[in-house]
Amino acid sequence: MWRITYKIMALFITLLFFLSGCGINKTQESGINNKIAKINKNVEYSYSLNSIPKFGLQAIYFINGKDGWAGGQGIILSTNDGGKNWSVEHTGSFNILAFDFVNSIYGWAISDKSILRTTNGGKTWTELPKLSANITNIKFVTVDKGYGLSGDKLYVTNDGGQTWESITTKIKIDSYDFVDQYHGFASYNNSIYYTKDGGISWNFLFNPYLQGEWNVEISAIDLNDIWVIYRGKSSSMNKQPYLILKTNDGGKTWSTLAEESYFGDLYGSHKSSNFLGSYLSTINIVDKDTAFAIGLNPANESDKMIISRTTDGGNTWSSYQIPQFDLESLIEGPIPISFVDTYNGWIAYTKNGNGIILNTLDGGQTWQQQYPVRKDNNQKNSEFINPVIIDALKDIAGNAIIKIYAPSVVPLPEDKKNLYITAAPKMGKFNDNYNVDLIITDKPLDVNSSKIESNKNDANNILGDFGGLLFSSDIDAENYISAIEQNNGFIVDDESQKLNYKDFIWGHVYYKKGKYSVQWKEGRWIVEVNSEEKPQLDLAKQMVKYLQNYNLPVPLYKGLIVVNISKNKTTTNIYWAKESSVYYINYNFKPIDALQMAVSMKEN
Repeated sequence: MWRITYKIMALFITLLFFLSGCGINKTQESGINNKIAKINKNVEYSYSLNSIPKFGLQAIYFINGKDGWAGGQGIILSTNDGGKNWSVEHTGSFNILAFDFVNSIYGWAISDKSILRTTNGGKTWTELPKLSANITNIKFVTVDKGYGLSGDKLYVTNDGGQTWESITTKIKIDSYDFVDQYHGFASYNNSIYYTKDGGISWNFLFNPYLQGEWNVEISAIDLNDIWVIYRGKSSSMNKQPYLILKTNDGGKTWSTLAEESYFGDLYGSHKSSNFLGSYLSTINIVDKDTAFAIGLNPANESDKMIISRTTDGGNTWSSYQIPQFDLESLIEGPIPISFVDTYNGWIAYTKNGNGIILNTLDGGQTWQQQYPVRKDNNQKNSEFINPVIIDALKDIAGNAIIKIYAPSVVPLPEDKKNLYITAAPKMGKFNDNYNVDLIITDKPLDVNSSKIESNKNDANNILGDFGGLLFSSDIDAENYISAIEQNNGFIVDDESQKLNYKDFIWGHVYYKKGKYSVQWKEGRWIVEVNSEEKPQLDLAKQMVKYLQNYNLPVPLYKGLIVVNISKNKTTTNIYWAKESSVYYINYNFKPIDALQMAVSMKEN
């Protein structure tokens, strides 16, 4: 095995610093080093970035679970189906470094030569007028108003990027982020400042009192939730100092989320046991609770590249290897990532001058290649990223007369991430129905293992199940759905309190027979969230938000989602008719995870 010398790693860190943008919830946006080192077995050499073949990718951005863009050397790619299909949108003699979209229609792409803009969802891109200042790190807060940096000066545009004006400030600005037209946060000399007037005046907020020199990245989710990354400007012993801090009260108090502990003397009073790699690369902040980080461990050949995920605001992290990556992939260019929620994310990278896009449906635990499309013989099965599902379907698919549908993602609850899922498949007597029980185990078990039954005795081990029923006609299938609807008490009408969740989706709140019920429609789907103590409005809004970004299976007439919440248990039951069959998912933990399973349903 080859080694990475201190010289190479120092150059690698320099590259990462140049690749890092100011807003850590976005793809990196600042300029790229003109020379980058490439490692290929014991060979070390440098080459000009402009000599890399086209289609190297250095930026990726998803505005939701469907609409996304990737860019790099001479190309912008787009998808409107979550990356299942990518098409070339724009080509030219540029190098795309980052994207920024305010919605799925209006967006900007930063290249090494200019800024490009689209006003039609990327169908066409227009190069904006050249500027005397090299504007980078753009952040648009409306379709017209945006901010950018040139050196340590802040600029503003009020016409979508056509013209820019500098803002005179008393402080130099190293990095910044805005939450709206007026409120923003910036860093200078390790201190954090805030503005209430669009960047004209800045007030001191916080200084962590660190030793040494640092690069700072800041990301403001809202006025209260702010993440700050401190990266040391030097490295030692194949490690780089870094510190992640966060406030959720607008800067009054700060907590330490992660650090490279080898450099503990530099951090002062800030301490954390969370480790995200010896070198911290890309950070992607999704919301106040969810974030992802790519880390590098050059001293450990078996664990070179990891992605870490937090779903509790950075208090705890889970880490997973990315087997498609090696150090050569990283050194060859930036590794931008884009997640839209806890599960769904994309990585774009360059290997041997070629752009590659990976997608995860389970929060980084497993990855599959989306672009270029793989040509292997088992492409259909490779869509099922959960091995236990593949094994379960092999056991029943050959004999079934019903079409077999199954989720490609089966999430584990957060407190059981270190455990395993096994499956117990069953085929009906006449091969016209099937069921797959999903059981949590402390070690991997074969689908036909006799030990599965013992795990079923503990209700906490029952993750749920899925399956299908074949009927003689689509009318019979629809009648089955109607019977479930009546038994579960769906009463969507106009007689109850209405709640507008989003985009004119009207929910209804009922109180009947000792329980609260929140109900609403999503296209052909009817959703009901039942609880004993109070209406689960926050959960309902989370479900609405999720279903705005992802498509459930299309039912023949209607589909049903029933969530029942009690003090001791939460269950989610999902039913829908497709042709003359009814399919179902039952899940015993987080309802959003059940929706994720339904969205990922695929025909085997």
